[in-house]
Amino acid sequence: MSYRGLDDLDKELWRAIVELYSSDPLTHCYLMYDLVYELSNIEVLFRVSGGRINAYVLVWRGLRVCGVHLWGSDIEMLKRIELPWDRPMFIHLYTDDRRDVEKVLNILAGGGAVVRVKEFYDMIVDEGRFKPYNPGAARRLGEEDLEQFLEIKRVQGRELDRESARRVLARGRYYGVYVGSKLVAIAGRYIALPEVWVVGDVFVHPEYRRRGYGKIVTSAITRDAVYSGAIALLHVDVENAPAIRLYQRLGYRILRKRVWLYAEPRRGQ
Repeated sequence: MSYRGLDDLDKELWRAIVELYSSDPLTHCYLMYDLVYELSNIEVLFRVSGGRINAYVLVWRGLRVCGVHLWGSDIEMLKRIELPWDRPMFIHLYTDDRRDVEKVLNILAGGGAVVRVKEFYDMIVDEGRFKPYNPGAARRLGEEDLEQFLEIKRVQGRELDRESARRVLARGRYYGVYVGSKLVAIAGRYIALPEVWVVGDVFVHPEYRRRGYGKIVTSAITRDAVYSGAIALLHVDVENAPAIRLYQRLGYRILRKRVWLYAEPRRGQ
């Protein structure tokens, strides 16, 4: 058994990564996407035995929030990698063992983080199960929608500068619904791979909810995902019953429930 990082990324390790991803794209899509498209923003540590990866920790460093994915039973790997303790982190766990969750909580507490435990469903749909809902009522967002996109992100509580918003629109393949000249609903994607698209950032302006706009924009981006031949995957808080019902009406089904930990630096640190 050995631990290997990005500096050790040779043909042998890459083969092991591809084999792992191919065995379960729905679980390892973040790993593959970040290795291909976000290499300068990530750190990864793999535990390798017999030419196979049996655990890894992936750290993606965003501008404001960082994502951490811990897969496998080697919870102590979190101590072997440099975590961004100065910024909020979403830690995605791929285990249903409460003892493992407690171990992670203890490590985060030892680093001075304040942690909230959340549970999310992973929901999926393919072309055969997809039930489109008026996707033509949404339009693909582009440069001409930049000001309205910035405004709805402000309402959402996420301030973006113009250049960041341009990158998000370009890479996220966003759709939106307008009421008059006002953008009132958005949905996009986080990841696009041949096998999996991760759909997300579904948001409807509070003044325009319960009119079907969230269903329309989710349908539009899901249509693009499944018509490309991929499975559409999204994450939803287990307590968000209205969103779960919306996704189910589009054909999504619950794949699994996972624990996410939201860790913030303790005030004064």
